[in-house]
Amino acid sequence: MRSLLLLLALIAVAACETEPVPLSPTQGAPKRVTVQFYLIYEAPGLNVKERKVEATGETIFLADRPDLTERDIAWAAMEIDSLSSRASVLVHFAPVGADKLAALTRQNIGKRMAIFIDGKALSTPLITSEIRDGRATIQGFKSAAEAQRVADSLAQR
Repeated sequence: MRSLLLLLALIAVAACETEPVPLSPTQGAPKRVTVQFYLIYEAPGLNVKERKVEATGETIFLADRPDLTERDIAWAAMEIDSLSSRASVLVHFAPVGADKLAALTRQNIGKRMAIFIDGKALSTPLITSEIRDGRATIQGFKSAAEAQRVADSLAQR
């Protein structure tokens, strides 16, 4: 009798299970973002072009090709600063990317770097020291949701 009740209970539970709802085309994995890091030059020149930073209206000068991209990143995570409550993305570079970042920052202390997300300049931080550990924090997001979208996309690499 006990086994019959157990069997009936299992059948009842199985009957309550539903089919997974397929994702609509607008849902699913987050859209892959592009992340590009450029050294900022003092003036235009050979393979160095003028670009505008939309947020500030500042004119900057960048090489035709980025120094680092999302392909150099191993993974990322969104963080909220405990003091300012602003969202940022902590980026961990893959070994080759970490080596490139270390060389770029070591050779360009006192210069600025432009960080582009999906083709738009997000920030232009000053390089104050060599970044040896392969980690960098990207700041300047308009919202935590924007930072989370970027982190989620980079985390899937």
